[in-house]
Amino acid sequence: MVNKVAIIGMGLIGGSLGLALQQKKLAEMVIGIPRRPETIDEALNIKAIIKGTLNVAEGVREADLIFICTPISLIIPKLKEIIPHVKKGAIITDVGSTKEQIVAEAEKIVPSGIYFIGGHPMAGKEKSGVAQSEASLFYKKPYVLIKTKKTNGKAFNTLKKIISNIGGNVMEMDAKSHDLAVASISHLPIVVAASLVNAVVDMGDVKEKAKKLASTGFGDTTRIASGDPKLGLDIFRTNAESVLSVLEKFKKEIDIFQKALQEQDEVQIVNKLSDAKKFRDSIYS
Repeated sequence: MVNKVAIIGMGLIGGSLGLALQQKKLAEMVIGIPRRPETIDEALNIKAIIKGTLNVAEGVREADLIFICTPISLIIPKLKEIIPHVKKGAIITDVGSTKEQIVAEAEKIVPSGIYFIGGHPMAGKEKSGVAQSEASLFYKKPYVLIKTKKTNGKAFNTLKKIISNIGGNVMEMDAKSHDLAVASISHLPIVVAASLVNAVVDMGDVKEKAKKLASTGFGDTTRIASGDPKLGLDIFRTNAESVLSVLEKFKKEIDIFQKALQEQDEVQIVNKLSDAKKFRDSIYS
């Protein structure tokens, strides 16, 4: 247990962290630091926090553990803002879905005696906002923790234990490997889903007929195309190299499939579909 936890950004992830920490009695005080006063009321109403403030300096003062749960583009600006007000020995972590740039910047600006650990919970819902928070959001979900030059063993183990206690399956990774892995299973799918939808849009008159015929297959495949475009831009801005790398691999697979169709190579088509089924079934079966 820690005495005081500050959560900057009270959306789905921040709210769910607050709920989970309190339900598991892992903190004496959980303080939320959102952008809007009405969010404080919402968070208090669902018991995601014990106290809320719009004053970042006040919120992080004397905190033992600080979660930065903002959009990716705000993580480093918030880190810079809070550093003058963070006590020695405090642990700071984030929940951004890209890590290499964030870790590199954090290592430059976090002073000695304050411990920064990169974090990424692989958890979420289609709906966002603090009202959608769930204490069980992280249960049995991968939660990546990344050691940095500003991490010591004791701080890392403290955060690892807390994440494990709220149900997360902690995975230790380096930032580069993390970004390449999530580019392949999380960020590339955004590109694919958006491109698939836009391909239908470009079908002219057939588009309206396609809309009427669209069922669960199209819906499941393109669900993430309904995500916030600004969040998508944050991802692609900070993980462009990794996304481009896996995009090249994806284009090669598309070319192979296209060639097989053109040549009516049924063996190749079946092989590609079988390979995909085998690997996917190994994940989700």
